[in-house]
Amino acid sequence: MIAFFKLIRWPNILIIWITMCLALFGVINPVLSLQPFEAGLNLTEFLLLIGATTFIAIAGYLLNDLHDINPDSVNKPGKNLVGRSFAVHKIQLFYWVFTVLGVLAGTYFSYLLGRTSYSLVFVLSAGLLWFYSKRYQCQPLVGNLVVAFLSALTIAIVWLFSFFALAEQPDVFVSVQPFFSQANLLILIFSGFAFITSLIREIVKDMQDFKGDDRFGCRTLAVVAGVQKAKRWAMLITVMALILALRSQVYFYHIDFRWLFWFFLLIDALFVAVLLALAKAGSASEFKKISGLLKVLMVAGILSMALVYLEF
Repeated sequence: MIAFFKLIRWPNILIIWITMCLALFGVINPVLSLQPFEAGLNLTEFLLLIGATTFIAIAGYLLNDLHDINPDSVNKPGKNLVGRSFAVHKIQLFYWVFTVLGVLAGTYFSYLLGRTSYSLVFVLSAGLLWFYSKRYQCQPLVGNLVVAFLSALTIAIVWLFSFFALAEQPDVFVSVQPFFSQANLLILIFSGFAFITSLIREIVKDMQDFKGDDRFGCRTLAVVAGVQKAKRWAMLITVMALILALRSQVYFYHIDFRWLFWFFLLIDALFVAVLLALAKAGSASEFKKISGLLKVLMVAGILSMALVYLEF
């Protein structure tokens, strides 16, 4: 059982749950002045949305493990559970089970919203993960961008479907419409933060896994351009992320979100720490530490959504 929870990346799943809950209860509901499940998504719909997202994410992790069996034998010897604790054919079966569960949960969720066409979001997400594993994962930057996009989607999808649910309730929709612009901007800030930090971390992980990827023909940015050039890319994107964080602080100051304004000083400091660490890094162990630091940064950004609630 412990091996299974490791296999499905239970800490990442927990982060997904917290992210989606904070997006709804920390940002969307307070900004729109709505009580939990008073309007928009009800409890059943929200749980189905979380379930669909979780199942598809787990399927993606399993597919990634299948693809990385050979590179992980060099990069993370003894860490990949595929072939040790679980046979390859079992992982393939698990992948299809979780993919089908995710699409079914997403389809039923879409049915409850009154628009079965919304299920395409879940079908396309599952398909994108499949293409990522089979084609994009070993292409320079493309695979990194796919992972970053899906990380941002975890936040954006809650607002997207909350909006669709509100659209089915005309009276409520009209009453909360004046607050949409602020909700849009806040979701853009947090999903943008998820995108750019995830992108940096994926590039750093590619540098960390350079030896195995190079040996087995995985053409990541670090392999194609070299570790030093990949590092410069990561540093450039980190500088851009820091600028965007500072710009977000200016916005928080102008709308009198003081909790967020001060908390983002920590975000700024973490970006600077990542930048300094990248400048000195050269070994796999150093890139691993930076990857861990970026995960702390991502979690801090996610938790900052709770501070929006305190501003109201």
